[in-house]
Amino acid sequence: MKSNAGFVGFDGTENKRTLLALAQVKKAAGIEGDLNVLLRKPHGRALSIVSKFNRLFGVKAFVSETADREKWEKAGVKIEGGYDDFFAASNFLMVGTPGDEELPYVEAGLSHGCFVSLMGGADRHELLKGLAESGKVKISDELKADFAREFFFGLENYEMFQKAKPRLVQCTSCNTTGLSRLALAARPLGLTAVLGNIDRRHGDPHTVVKASPSAIQFGKGAGHQGTDAGTVFEEVKFAVRASKVPTTVPHTNFLNLIFKGSVTPAQLVEQLAKTREVVVMPYQDEGKKHDWTSEILEAFLSAVERPISPEIFELIVSDAIIPFKLGDNTILQTVSMVEQMSIAVPNHVESYLLSAGYPAADVHSLVDKSLGIMHGIWPDKLAC
Repeated sequence: MKSNAGFVGFDGTENKRTLLALAQVKKAAGIEGDLNVLLRKPHGRALSIVSKFNRLFGVKAFVSETADREKWEKAGVKIEGGYDDFFAASNFLMVGTPGDEELPYVEAGLSHGCFVSLMGGADRHELLKGLAESGKVKISDELKADFAREFFFGLENYEMFQKAKPRLVQCTSCNTTGLSRLALAARPLGLTAVLGNIDRRHGDPHTVVKASPSAIQFGKGAGHQGTDAGTVFEEVKFAVRASKVPTTVPHTNFLNLIFKGSVTPAQLVEQLAKTREVVVMPYQDEGKKHDWTSEILEAFLSAVERPISPEIFELIVSDAIIPFKLGDNTILQTVSMVEQMSIAVPNHVESYLLSAGYPAADVHSLVDKSLGIMHGIWPDKLAC
């Protein structure tokens, strides 16, 4: 099995983590092939990341603009070729550019026969419209179906996507991944709906944004996160507002899970602990309380070895669950934490394995064991 993986926006917060994770999983799976990166301007962040990748496992670098080639080579980076060479050399393409910048890369990837994997923020409707207007890519009925299909969330629909044989998939975003893992865990208990609010960070730790420490920006209606999760879990209704709060890490979700019949917090904790890539954090801990999000992330991360910090692939859910009976239904009020730069990474890696034809039966255990992704109850009831 061989598949060359190409990365656009390789030095972005999610994509640099995806590249590192994919390299580990690819090696564990015995899949041969190169890791290709498309270089733009040789700024310090990009130079340092390329240097790190080459120290760890080696990447093949291509330049977007011929004018920048000499600058990269003077910095000691070997250049394999140009823009078109990058796409021709890649079987799989992970597009990790900021929103609204994906179109030329999607177009080039499809034109060169690449399997294209989009991140959660892409707008497939606008991308398809742009492809139709340019006319450079033949839009078959099969490709139209790829643009209309549900979001890729491998823990639930890997096998379905494998049967569909797509040329393009869109992975769930960070918060949609968190919602989807919650739904996956709670569905066996009779989950019917998820309501609540996501407190989104104003920016990643390195991002400078204008924000007031006393101001929260709330959304007018339901955000895309629940709508996107609803394409995966059609039997569950989602109505989730997304607000912006003046923090950097993590996103914090205050969600009401609605069940048919009687369901206890202990039952939900048991289901969460059994679900891949979900970790339950006890609220009470030998006289100590885990009730601050920053402390919870630091406590969790201190005991694991990850190549970039912070890097938490797991959805962390507090066991401080509030039950409420409403007629024949039960509402369980939950608090969960999403480390936004890493949680979607395992799913990105599974999209690569999907493109390479890796069997569904082993894919989740391969990813979790290769990356050390845990599930269970912190600190000593955890497994990969």
